[in-house]
Amino acid sequence: MKRAARTHIPQVAILLESSHGISRLMLQGILKYVRVHGPWSINTAVGGTRDLKLPDVRHWKGDGIIGRVPTDAVARDILASKLPAVLLNPGDAYLAPAHPLSRCSRTQSDSDAIGRMAAEHFLGKGFAHCAFVGEVRDINWSQWRHRAFSARLAEAGLPCHLYPAPPRSRSNRDAERPLLCRWLSALPKPVAILAANDHRARHVLDACLVADIAVPYEASVLGVNNDLLVCETCIPPLSSIALDAERAGYEAARMLDDRMRKAAKSPQVVTYGPTGIVSRASTEGARVSDRLVIRALEFIRINGGLMIRVSDVADHLGVTCRWAEIHFQQALGHSIHETIQRVRMSTVCAMLKETDLPLTALSKKCGFSQPNHLCALFKRQFGMTMSAYRRTHTTFSNQP
Repeated sequence: MKRAARTHIPQVAILLESSHGISRLMLQGILKYVRVHGPWSINTAVGGTRDLKLPDVRHWKGDGIIGRVPTDAVARDILASKLPAVLLNPGDAYLAPAHPLSRCSRTQSDSDAIGRMAAEHFLGKGFAHCAFVGEVRDINWSQWRHRAFSARLAEAGLPCHLYPAPPRSRSNRDAERPLLCRWLSALPKPVAILAANDHRARHVLDACLVADIAVPYEASVLGVNNDLLVCETCIPPLSSIALDAERAGYEAARMLDDRMRKAAKSPQVVTYGPTGIVSRASTEGARVSDRLVIRALEFIRINGGLMIRVSDVADHLGVTCRWAEIHFQQALGHSIHETIQRVRMSTVCAMLKETDLPLTALSKKCGFSQPNHLCALFKRQFGMTMSAYRRTHTTFSNQP
């Protein structure tokens, strides 16, 4: 059906947090739609959830709204504007049939698929103990993810330990941490933990560090959203379920465009799901109960780019090399030297992909005094030269 011609460029407010990776992906999806079906004049928010608000209507003559509804005040402003709006993952209050915003089109993450994917991932790794840490406000999508996660675990005959929502007086990160530490310490180990989103998973990892719970050996932690700024700055880096958020933004823009053109009258709901699990160090690694081996693994991981030897590991543990090797073989089935080499080679791969260091300098930084020795080991393990690997996998650019 041919669309009616526009008489002016639509003015659209986008209420998305620029500080959140998932929101930036949604914005990319919106812009992808606008590049083809626009133009639109877009007004975006800058900052976090508290910064989300409509432009001053005294100066902004809008045509439509896409975004989150973080507070009742923002909900009232959206309703007062009388503009067509598309909501992104609205809370229960705005989905209730009695609320006027329930008649808006919306996008919704497929929390059932997210919860089941996480459960399948942990079941595939053979975990016997699993737990869930919800979003602090216990919002609907957090509840839905827990429900789907625990339901799939129940099908496999496993319970799901649920972290109780903290009281309002302890809901900020620092005040809540002692509660989270105690709960994590009391869980049976090793345990697989799904957090409602990446920010919540960071809280879990921080609490594990304080409570001396080794990740991923005693606790394997998985987040949701794959927000790179969060995931890559966690200790250790956080594994996460990636969502098709760009599609969510694109579909939100399409639905709003239909409403602004009056091509659609009844509300639409578009669900977007997970695209897969991005594995990082928080879930990668063998489950180990021997505290001596866990301490050794952490020492090796932290010093993976240095020229450490088996004797350095043994000295760190305060035991003989022979004693350390016995524990390693019993727990992991391979030697300390093999583990050091694996971590070193992982560091080599990362530096090949992400830097332009000459191979001689790179070899020295990764603990190899003879570059030729590293080149031979690398080709034996990966079936290609280091130069070929860099050409194939590099993410480094000299461009400003």
